[in-house]
Amino acid sequence: MKLIIRKLKYSLLLVLLIIQANCYYNPFVQSILVPDPKEDSSFLLGLPLLGGMTPSPFAISITGQIRDETGAAVQNATLTVASRSNGLDGLDSSATTDSGGRFFIHLSTGSTTFAVTKGGSSYFSFTVLISSPLDIRVTEIKDNSSLVEVSSFFAYEPGNQPSFFELTDSDPKHNEIRLSSPEGFSFYFTENVFGPIQGQNELWLAENITVIPSISFDVLSMGVKSFYIGTSNFTSGVTYSLALSQNIRSQSGIPLTPRTISFTCGSSCGLPP
Repeated sequence: MKLIIRKLKYSLLLVLLIIQANCYYNPFVQSILVPDPKEDSSFLLGLPLLGGMTPSPFAISITGQIRDETGAAVQNATLTVASRSNGLDGLDSSATTDSGGRFFIHLSTGSTTFAVTKGGSSYFSFTVLISSPLDIRVTEIKDNSSLVEVSSFFAYEPGNQPSFFELTDSDPKHNEIRLSSPEGFSFYFTENVFGPIQGQNELWLAENITVIPSISFDVLSMGVKSFYIGTSNFTSGVTYSLALSQNIRSQSGIPLTPRTISFTCGSSCGLPP
């Protein structure tokens, strides 16, 4: 009896193995369980084509800033579109810089070239490349006898133009070589500055202005759209980097667009008068 049961178990196991083998090697079943390598590879080859599609151009509102070789904001300069890689309906063809050297304009992604005039005369030309709201950069500046700066780009929502608080000029000027030690620094802005609380001048200066290498600050005097800091302890032949942080605010509460000014103390700079 035990022998018969054992034989039945072996027979049942053999039948199951045969069924499984026939199922796996059945051409119809195999096409489901093991896809045709040719069909699989053709599908994968099609995927990069989807990922490599060039995105369609779209309109975008941006602002940028023009400064001259001294770092001063260039006011009342006119930018006229000379050429663009993508033309869409509703784009702007020109813009004018404000008191902070800023222009606001509605463009398309891609490349746009501007001709810039000032006082009716040709000033320079430049090309800006817009790939996305976070990737806006100048690729070329031409026809410029001085080292102008086109920078500080931001994208913004159309119809909701942002307000900026800008440094318009300074003394010392950016890239200047001083022949004598400056008695102090003067800064000029687009709006009045919200100054320190009485008795906290030293703390306000430490939080808002950094000079490398360090120098000594003296008196702080607030003016109309300006302030002045007395300074000392300059060294001949040294280039100083002076940074104004966004912690400086206008009286209307707008943070300053951060700005760094570099100037060099010449051979006689730092010597006693």
